[in-house]
Amino acid sequence: MIAIFTALLLLQFLIVALHDLVDIPGWITGSQVQAVMGKRKTVLATIANCVFPGIAVVLAVLFWKRPVPHSVTNYWIIYCGVACLSAIGMWYVPYFRGAPEKLKREYEQMYAGTRTLLPPRGDNPRPNLFHMGIHALFVVNLCLAFALRVWS
Repeated sequence: MIAIFTALLLLQFLIVALHDLVDIPGWITGSQVQAVMGKRKTVLATIANCVFPGIAVVLAVLFWKRPVPHSVTNYWIIYCGVACLSAIGMWYVPYFRGAPEKLKREYEQMYAGTRTLLPPRGDNPRPNLFHMGIHALFVVNLCLAFALRVWS
């Protein structure tokens, strides 16, 4: 289980590190994000957002074939839980409850042209399919962190 968790944490780290910096038509719109936020602010936010998943990956590699201390599994649970809560706050609260006009405009500019799955709710921002996939990965990693905590 630790091998799967480590691989998925590494994937999560890479996605966090790259998704606002690259373009994959219909999926990732890094250039649009940078146009709205500014390149410098995007890079600084990316660096800041990489710290905690980076620590999680390093810990997973360090404890690959060793007993995992509860402090490490606690870190993974806290990090993965915060990632899930952040996704909810950034995407699903605005989708279901609405958002200020400025945030609606920014999301529309940053993610225009990406694939969506959820139906429109007025003019509320919708998480695109790529972000929904990231969010699913966050949930899987949180479940694996809990499982590792219980069975370590």
